[in-house]
Amino acid sequence: MPYHIELNTSVECIDKDELLERIRNGSGFVLVDTIGKYDGNRFKIKGARTVPYPDVIDRRHELAAFDEIIIYCRHKECKASKKAALGLKLLNVPNVKVYEGGIDEWTACGLPMEEE
Repeated sequence: MPYHIELNTSVECIDKDELLERIRNGSGFVLVDTIGKYDGNRFKIKGARTVPYPDVIDRRHELAAFDEIIIYCRHKECKASKKAALGLKLLNVPNVKVYEGGIDEWTACGLPMEEE
């Protein structure tokens, strides 16, 4: 018989300025691009590690080695990064955050990128 579980958890989000600060400081974080080449995407934030959205949970041990995990996808309305971050949190992976602006905001601001 199916049943319903209500989970009260949240995921912390950071903005582009916070992400830029972390990149400049070189702190022990990993930046995870969940887009890859999906939907014709050709770019990622410079230094990001591509882990396609469906693979994030399976690769959690690789990501958990970092002090902080920051996940992004295409834009603020995209849910892939939020779902991946929530999944990691539910599996007790600490210090997971989402950069909500995603590659669209990053590109629009002319910030450092590299080809996928």
